[in-house]
Amino acid sequence: MAKRSAASDSKSPRQRQFIVAAARLFSTRGYHSVTINDISAELGLSGPAIYRHYPSKEALLVAVLDEAVTSHLEEVRDIVSSTGDPRETLDAIVDHHIQFVYDQTENIVTWRTEFRCLPEADRHRLRYLQRLYTEEWVRAIRSLRAELSDYQLRAICHAAIALIQSPTQFHSPIPRYELAPLLSRMAIEALLADPGLASPSHIGASA
Repeated sequence: MAKRSAASDSKSPRQRQFIVAAARLFSTRGYHSVTINDISAELGLSGPAIYRHYPSKEALLVAVLDEAVTSHLEEVRDIVSSTGDPRETLDAIVDHHIQFVYDQTENIVTWRTEFRCLPEADRHRLRYLQRLYTEEWVRAIRSLRAELSDYQLRAICHAAIALIQSPTQFHSPIPRYELAPLLSRMAIEALLADPGLASPSHIGASA
């Protein structure tokens, strides 16, 4: 079981409850359709109760997305640093991301639909954390794909991550116990198969 992140540990139990409730409502109804009263009502509280923990609905949206991306980054860093065999590391981060997709579907949907609602500074900060997460994938498979440049490694990592996250956008009737292994095999194949990419010297040559 993944350990709780430092971001989570810094929050009170009530703050984490607000984050969970807000994520659920934002993903199912949309950020703009949800009110402070709606979020508080999910926990059986009055509307103003939330202001003791978050100054606004926007601040709560930032907390929802920050919690998801920060804990996810810390967990994959632990995997990459603690697993010695490169192929075992790759299998572990793919399986971890599949688990993240199923456990955090609501947060992924909220990120995709409501990210533009964040203040610019928070968008830049969270995008930076997202890039750091992708770099952990690159770091993990670099020794397995030594023939590829970092640009090419990032391209196949982005493709594999998008493939794994596809169930959050295209709802499949295939149950998790069948779809998760399929996603894993497809992602590993995408990461390890010869993609036929142009050599680094040819990148942008036809532009």
